[in-house]
Amino acid sequence: MSERAVEIWRGERVESRAWADVAVVDSLGQLQFWLGDPHRETFWRSSAKPFQAMPVILSGAAAQFGFGPREIAMVSASHGGEPFHVELVEEILKRLPATAGDLICGAHAPSHRPSAEALAKAGDSPRVVHNNCSGKHAGMLATARALGADYAGYADPGHPVQRLIRDNVARMTAIAHPDDIYSGVDGCGVPTFYLPLSRMAYAYARLVDPRGLDPDVAGAALMVAEAMRMHPELVSGTGRLEVTLSEATGRRLVAKGGAEAVFCLGLPERGLGMAVKVDDGHSRVLPALIPALLDQMGVLSAAESRALADTVKLTLYNHAAKPVGRLKAVLTLQAGRIR
Repeated sequence: MSERAVEIWRGERVESRAWADVAVVDSLGQLQFWLGDPHRETFWRSSAKPFQAMPVILSGAAAQFGFGPREIAMVSASHGGEPFHVELVEEILKRLPATAGDLICGAHAPSHRPSAEALAKAGDSPRVVHNNCSGKHAGMLATARALGADYAGYADPGHPVQRLIRDNVARMTAIAHPDDIYSGVDGCGVPTFYLPLSRMAYAYARLVDPRGLDPDVAGAALMVAEAMRMHPELVSGTGRLEVTLSEATGRRLVAKGGAEAVFCLGLPERGLGMAVKVDDGHSRVLPALIPALLDQMGVLSAAESRALADTVKLTLYNHAAKPVGRLKAVLTLQAGRIR
């Protein structure tokens, strides 16, 4: 079962506690560290996006439309709807060609608050390209074009794009039969995959250290990993945890969060993948949890630990911007196989 991981303090008293499960797996599939139940099953949500992006390369779409690292990062993104995000999504659509009307992900206000406020001040309504998943969907349209498939129905599980994605998810998680993977419908309308954390972690380890994979697949994995590593600001956005982690560690890792407090990491230097699920689905504790996990794994230097301590948001404020509490990691990560 899940274990206590983070305490939420108000003043000098604990107000709430967050429980979590964690799996850290190497690129050979061996469990290296764990907390709670490393084989807990949950939906991968947006942390699956690197593996939904790989078919953009494997299908030939990236080469056909001239996608470089920035475009691949955007296809892997849960972006904040900042102007530079929207411009890049629109550029991708223009190359295909496609229009925002071809995207089925729906519109919502930018999650980046200054961008949302600027949009409202200008009297503009949010558009589908502001959706945090619009880059992923644009990548799916590119894949459809490369496959010679219709845009219509690209989100349906039986569409060639989704079949290619499911095959890739099965390959990267080492699940023998793609149809054995249960899927639900994600917030943006495409399939989302229900998997053990240990399989998610294994996929991230193989993303950054794809030993043993066919050369084409290994190449696609490394292209996605490198794009995400170099452009975390496109993968998420200003002030987000993926960017904070990247800046504090000299871009040494690949990070991708998902809804309901799923968070995954790839550590290229050590060939490790990590998958985290906070039990109650509340992501506010992740800025305390993720650095603590990395520190206990011995991944962070003293300077990197200090940099994260200076930048992650562990202090809680009230609506008058007064500090009223804090987040405190209290976990003990276990090493080696479960006995």
